Amino acid sequence: MSQSRRHRPSRLRGRAAGIVLAGGSGTRVGAGINKAFLPLAGRSIASWGLNTLGSVDGVGLLVFVVRPDDLEHARFVASRESAHHLEIITGGDTRQESELLALRHLADRIDHGVIDTVLIHDAARPLVSHGLAAAVLHAAREAGGAVPGIPAEGVAPVDGPDALATGAFSPDSLLRVQTPQGFDAATILDAYEQAARDGFVGTDTASCAEEYTDIPVTWVRGEETNFKITYAQDLLLAQDVVTALGLRSV
Repeated sequence: MSQSRRHRPSRLRGRAAGIVLAGGSGTRVGAGINKAFLPLAGRSIASWGLNTLGSVDGVGLLVFVVRPDDLEHARFVASRESAHHLEIITGGDTRQESELLALRHLADRIDHGVIDTVLIHDAARPLVSHGLAAAVLHAAREAGGAVPGIPAEGVAPVDGPDALATGAFSPDSLLRVQTPQGFDAATILDAYEQAARDGFVGTDTASCAEEYTDIPVTWVRGEETNFKITYAQDLLLAQDVVTALGLRSV
């Protein structure tokens, strides 16, 4: 693994960019549209995360990555539901392609030091808190990379289809990783470009960073309410959380 050639240390800190990915569908939720645009307490699911990231001190711009078919929905979010200016772009066929396209969209500003850090978030996690997003940004700037996670209790790795793995396994070492995931912008851009050349496909942003950089990736404690909406019951649960906690989109 090699350190990014793009990165140039500077006394002047740039801004962070929030990248919100909305490339999913509504199939498993049972909806006819992308789940990111389903309503949650009067606003689209996507608008919650966008407004939260945009409210974090140090985040200077937001990139909203959507499918070509969802551009009209995205423009509605930008004009009616977002408290911040959105740069809307279309993504690729996979999550990783969409992330790469978002990073390329920012490449000139990354090269010139205008953007120093990126926070990459799933639109389907609407209830991420301001505090968690801010903590990930702070940790990413300190360490080079950071992810939120919750220790996975009652989970053990397997060694083949019929046996548990033995040896140095520690339950404390397993995390349920969430988003936003934060990284030094220049380093993660180079990592994604190299992954594209190699045809490498990771499970998330951190896996690509682990494969192609030597930056340390730290973790901050995530939140149980920062769950991903995948099924219809998840959307019902999100509505219950909003009601119980008196939450509102920033």
